Amino acid sequence: MRKSFNIPAAAALAAAIALAGAAYSQACVGRTLFIGYFDAPEQAMVANILSVFIDERTGTTVKLSRFPTRAEAFEAVRKDRVSIYADYSSVILGMIPGEKPAPDLEKNFARLKEVLSRDYNVVLLEPFGYDRYFTGKPKAGEMPGQAGVMVCKDAISKFPALPKLLAKLRGALDNGTMASLLAEAEKSDVKSVARRFLKSRRLI
Repeated sequence: MRKSFNIPAAAALAAAIALAGAAYSQACVGRTLFIGYFDAPEQAMVANILSVFIDERTGTTVKLSRFPTRAEAFEAVRKDRVSIYADYSSVILGMIPGEKPAPDLEKNFARLKEVLSRDYNVVLLEPFGYDRYFTGKPKAGEMPGQAGVMVCKDAISKFPALPKLLAKLRGALDNGTMASLLAEAEKSDVKSVARRFLKSRRLI
C-alpha cells in the first residue's frame, strides 16, 4: 500500500533544512564587532576588508578602532578592547617579553599562535597570504613574518562561526595583491577598494 505523505512533517523538515543553511550566516547577527588597526596603509586596507567581509556575510555591525601605534593596537586586542586585529607574526612576537623571532616564517607563526593562546586568551588564525616584505626587500635585522588575524577568545565564544568565516580569506591576499590594493587606495576610498576586491574574488 502506498503511504500517504505527512505534510506537517514535511514542512517541519523543510524548515529545519532552511534553518541549518542560514545558521552559519546568521551566527553573528545582532551584535557588534570591533576591529583594531594602527595608522599604516596596509593596516587600514586589511581592517576594511575584514569589516566589509564580516558585515556583508553575516549582517553583523562592525566598527573600526584606529590606534596611533602598533603597540596600542596589540594591547587593545590582548585586553579585549577590540575583538580582531591583524599583524605580522614576527613583529608581534618580538613585542612579547622573553620572545625572540626566528629567521623562519612558519616557526614564528607557530610560536606566536602558542603564546597568544596561552598567555593572552587570543587565537591566531591562519595566514592571509602576504608577508612583511610585500613592499620590498627586508631591512637589516628584520625577521620574516606572515600576516595573520588575531581574535579574542571571548569574541569567538560570542561569534562561534567567526574563525570558519575568516578562513575563507586565507590565501586571498598575497604580496602582489596587497601591493596592488594599496596602489589603488591611493586614488580611491579604502573601503570602496576593499569592497571591489571582495566582489572580484566572489567573497561577497
